[in-house]
Amino acid sequence: MDETPNRERRRYMKTIVEAAAVLTGGRIVDLSKRVVPGGAPGAAGTPARWYQIGQFVYPPGELMHYIAMESHISTHVEAPSHFLPALHNRPGDDVSEVPLERFFGMAVLVDCKGVAANTPIGPETLKTLPIEVGDIVVVGNSPWQTTQRPWLTIEAIDYLVDDRRIKMIGLDDTVYVERPEVARKNLAGYYLHDKTLSNGIPVIEQMAHLSDLSKTRFFFMGIPAAMGGLDSFPIRAVAIEPGEQG
Repeated sequence: MDETPNRERRRYMKTIVEAAAVLTGGRIVDLSKRVVPGGAPGAAGTPARWYQIGQFVYPPGELMHYIAMESHISTHVEAPSHFLPALHNRPGDDVSEVPLERFFGMAVLVDCKGVAANTPIGPETLKTLPIEVGDIVVVGNSPWQTTQRPWLTIEAIDYLVDDRRIKMIGLDDTVYVERPEVARKNLAGYYLHDKTLSNGIPVIEQMAHLSDLSKTRFFFMGIPAAMGGLDSFPIRAVAIEPGEQG
């Protein structure tokens, strides 16, 4: 008998129980960038992202807006449809089709504040952290912003996906999303995107304010609007840290 459905149900209930404990007296931390009309800077070394709005009056007089923007603007989450059609010539879920429970749950911070320049982060580092099966993992807060940023090794990514079976991963601009030797050069070498999105694991980029976190483990949610057909969409990334009794 396949125990997978029961195992998944137990894991889901565990998340709900943990979340309830954290939400009682928890501390809210905003991990998102704010976007203003006119555009937003991309991640380090990438072009600026386009964002424009136009106001109009809707009868009987209230104000509404037209919006024109890139799907990868500011803090955003990427769905499988961002990558699988381009590299593997097969369809992938868009942001409206990714199961909602992927976008929230208990999370662990991989804090890179003490990481030296140009340092890969391997599984041995991750194994020292309280990453449980089915967690969300957030990586960043290094002191580096340009070509000296750290990155996750192939072995580290395999550990998170195959062993810890994470439900989502998020990164800020102080770490490379992909290894520097392939970043913005070779799509076939984009191992983090390929490994995660091929397994239905959403990827958050351009997270912010990770230095404001005071806990390693916290409740996280970063939910996009259910925009059919889109490979990515901005999110409000929110951490809720357990209170003194949590």
